[in-house]
Amino acid sequence: MYRGLFTGSMFKFFTRLKPSQKIVLTVFTGLLVLSTYFVVSTYFSFLDEAEKSALKRLEAIANTIAFQIDGDKHEIIANRYSEPGQLTSNTDDTLYYELWKPLNHAHIANNLESEIATLILNDDMTMDYIMNSLDSPYVRDPYEDYDQEFLDFYETGGVIHQYTDEFGTWLTALSPIKNSKGDVVGMVEVDAMFDVFIAEAHAKLFRNLLITFGIFLLIGWVILRLVRQIAKADEEAKRKIEESNQIISQKNKDILDSINYARRIQSAILAPREEIFSVFKDAFILYKPKDIVSGDFYYFSNVDGHSLIAAADCTGHGVPGALMSMIGNDLLNHITRERKVTKPSEVLDLLHKGITNVLKQDGRSGETRDGMDIALLSFNQNDATKIQYAGAYRSLCIVRNGEMIDYKADKFPIGNASMERGHFTNNEIEVQKGDMCYVFTDGYADQFGGDQGKKFMVKKFHKLLIEYSTLPVDDQERFLDSAIEAWRGDHEQIDDILVIGIRVG
Repeated sequence: MYRGLFTGSMFKFFTRLKPSQKIVLTVFTGLLVLSTYFVVSTYFSFLDEAEKSALKRLEAIANTIAFQIDGDKHEIIANRYSEPGQLTSNTDDTLYYELWKPLNHAHIANNLESEIATLILNDDMTMDYIMNSLDSPYVRDPYEDYDQEFLDFYETGGVIHQYTDEFGTWLTALSPIKNSKGDVVGMVEVDAMFDVFIAEAHAKLFRNLLITFGIFLLIGWVILRLVRQIAKADEEAKRKIEESNQIISQKNKDILDSINYARRIQSAILAPREEIFSVFKDAFILYKPKDIVSGDFYYFSNVDGHSLIAAADCTGHGVPGALMSMIGNDLLNHITRERKVTKPSEVLDLLHKGITNVLKQDGRSGETRDGMDIALLSFNQNDATKIQYAGAYRSLCIVRNGEMIDYKADKFPIGNASMERGHFTNNEIEVQKGDMCYVFTDGYADQFGGDQGKKFMVKKFHKLLIEYSTLPVDDQERFLDSAIEAWRGDHEQIDDILVIGIRVG
């Protein structure tokens, strides 16, 4: 509408000009377009050269480090540790420390923004971290959400051009690590943030545009009379724009009101905390939506002497995640309360089937891959010594006498029919009085913050759970909330946060 109004006004204005005035305006416009084209071309040329230079530097660093690393020793480290968190300090393992020192030196010497890391490819085509150049190791932490290029370059090495994630725009160089037999036993990853070059290019673009526009301001007096002639038309256009802004503002208010109403609906669907805490006398729920409505939700059901509780993380957050949470909550009610299913693995199998049916997922390419990750616990009210657990990418952590037991989830989600999967695993676990059971979504560990703006990380989150496990549950909730807020600082909350803790009575 407004584009048509503006175009019509300009056309009428142009047709009313004298021939000489049309020539002046045409020449002025042509020069402006050519100058702008030159400035923008210079901007993209600078970015292209900066990217080539940075990738060449990263590739040289990665190749040098890969050549320096003793592949046999790296292979020993990879075989020595099979689970995350087994090595907590660089100096606890002499061999690890020996390999870490040149990594740390290269990191500092090359003034890299991100750590240098080494990766290995597992038999199931997943990747784990082995070494890193930071002061704290995270051996065998899974390397998640990597692109196909990482697999393509595992044997040969290579560079990955600009790609963007939630942290910024990056360049990456990869180089294989080989043992004495010439076999590839790992890969060096060196990253650099490209945002600084983009910012420099923006500054140059802005400076050149200022110079260009400054020159054209000197010419502007030539068409000043013409501008005055359309002043009246401009006022009318402004009036209509103000009217449209008022309409847009009202629409935004209506949308916000609708979302707030959706929050009340979502809150009403969630099980009342009073009902949950009447069964679990010693428990807490830390629930921090990122937006007005949330893609994380907790679920509770009391069925035939079994108390089921779950922490679920739906695809997305905000309105899309909230819609998925309502679908999940409704399906769980049907499965547990109507069909009386209480075995966690069977509940998740039926939930997966329900989600794929509702979203019409049948494994064809191009279809929606929406779904959820979830951890589900079942407590038998007649036998307090055992609980049952099943999970889709969401683990169960039990803290007992200052030690954490981590029960891993199945590595496939609820929904996404295109992914190969089996049935969910049912874990029957013996518990003791005083054990703290925790289920949670990934929002807490993935939150960015601290002095360097990095993720909180699962390892640090587990350490907090162990530290707070002996406190009263109300204090645990309060301290966990305070800890993540202090870590977040001025950073935006990036995802919904949900942590549930239950002490076995």
